[in-house]
Amino acid sequence: MGYYRKGHFRKDGKWVSGHYVRTFGTKRRKGKTQGCAVIFFGGVISLLLFLLK
Repeated sequence: MGYYRKGHFRKDGKWVSGHYVRTFGTKRRKGKTQGCAVIFFGGVISLLLFLLK
């Protein structure tokens, strides 16, 4: 399982040639849930720091 990624320019302006990407065995994460987890854990850490002072 996989797909062919076409060539493209990166943000720094360098050209990246196309290549085959294997997707077997990789889990795709949704950015929304990851962002919520970061906010949640950040809140917990800040609360712990507040209580420890």
